[in-house]
Formats: sequence, structure tokens, C-alpha cells
Amino acid sequence: MRSLKQRLITESALIAGLAAWFLMSGRVPAYVLPDPLAVAGAAWDLLTDPALAVHTLASALRVVTALAAAMAAGTVLVLAAYYVPALRGLVNERLTPFFNAFPTLGWAILAVLWFGITDTGVIFVQAAILLPFVLITLWEGVSNLDAEMVEMARSFTRSEVRVLGKVIAPMLLPYAFAAVRMSYGVSWKIALIAEIFGTNRGLGYLMTLARSNFDSRMLFAAVLVVIVLVFAGDRFVFAPIQRRLTAWRAA
Repeated sequence: MRSLKQRLITESALIAGLAAWFLMSGRVPAYVLPDPLAVAGAAWDLLTDPALAVHTLASALRVVTALAAAMAAGTVLVLAAYYVPALRGLVNERLTPFFNAFPTLGWAILAVLWFGITDTGVIFVQAAILLPFVLITLWEGVSNLDAEMVEMARSFTRSEVRVLGKVIAPMLLPYAFAAVRMSYGVSWKIALIAEIFGTNRGLGYLMTLARSNFDSRMLFAAVLVVIVLVFAGDRFVFAPIQRRLTAWRAA
């Protein structure tokens, strides 16, 4: 457990930040810095009011879909490079640098040209940007596989599928979850940018409307909702699953 001193410092910083926000909001116009209570109320509406929650749900579904697509594509490419050494140069020296260097704005513009104002375009942008994170992290896991354990497993069975499922996959789980937890937060950041260009639903779309209407309250509320969803997803979904699936390593 964290020490009492560490907890006090952590919570004091949060309280001090909120207090400063509250004081500053009373000194400037609402469109510059809205009241934190008003922002909290708008954020609650984004989670509970059906007319607004549909935008939050749309963004969340896109994030989950894009994350799943990036993980699936990255896993296939990494395993292909692992089992077929001739592909390693293509995956590690060509595809990974290409996707890693391609700018976010470039993907967003291409998605609009290729897919129009659709959910597919937004998901495509997110998955394309997440892919290098997955490739780099999973290849690090493949590079650190216990070669002796893999060789021992192959001496007991001729089925490479069994070796993959029983030995290689469990050893890659920590790296896979590291990729998921990192990509989940990044995906939300990408989602807001992609939705500005390529959709008429979602938190990014609401932020565009809020900017046009000088509605800082809704702008801050959308950002707050994203922070809450990223924190909650990592703390209460991914972290417990990772602990449960990798408990054998501790044992």
C-alpha cells in the first residue's frame, strides 16, 4: 500500500488544482474558463442524458473496435514475422517505421477521402495509428521469449498450435496487456481528432460544436469524460484482467 505521506501529497495536489480552477473561473468569463461544478454537471449529462450519452457511447464503441482491430492486425504480423524469418525485415524495418512516422492528420484526411463521413473512417484512423504501438510492444515480447522453454515444449508435441497456445501466448500476455493499456489511452486522444474530421457523432464532434458556439463548459466536460473513461478502463477493467491472467507468473 502507498504510504500516508504519498497519499496526502497526491490528494492535496488534486484538491489544490480544483481550488485554483474554482477561484480562476470566478475571475474570467465563463467562455474562457467555466465553473468546475458546471463542467461536472455537463460531464454527468454526457454519461446519463440519452441525447448526449449517445455521443459518448459512439466514441467508446469506436475506441474498442479500433483497439481490437489494431491488436488483431499487430498480433498476426508479429507472429508471422516470428514464424517466417524472411518477413522480419518487412514488419520491423518497413511497416513499423512507416506506420509510426505517418502523421495523425494525414490519416484523418485520407480517411475522409477514402471512407467519407463514416464510423469506418474514424476506426481506420485509430487502428492505423495504434498499430505501431502494438507491433513494437509485441515484438519486444517475442524477442524476449524463453527459447529453452519453447524448445522443451516442442520436444513434447509436434503441434505448433499447442506450443503457441500453451507456452508462447502466456509468455506474451504481459506484453499484450502493456500494448492494450497504452493503446487504450492513446486511442481516445486519436478519437477526438478523427471525429472532428470524419463523423457527425461522438465526443470529438461535440467538442467541435462547443468550439463553434464558445461553449467552454461542454468542451471541458467532454475532456473530463475522456479522462474518467481512460482512468476507469485502465484501473477497473484492464489491470484486474491482467493480474488474473498473469497470476501464474507470480506463483
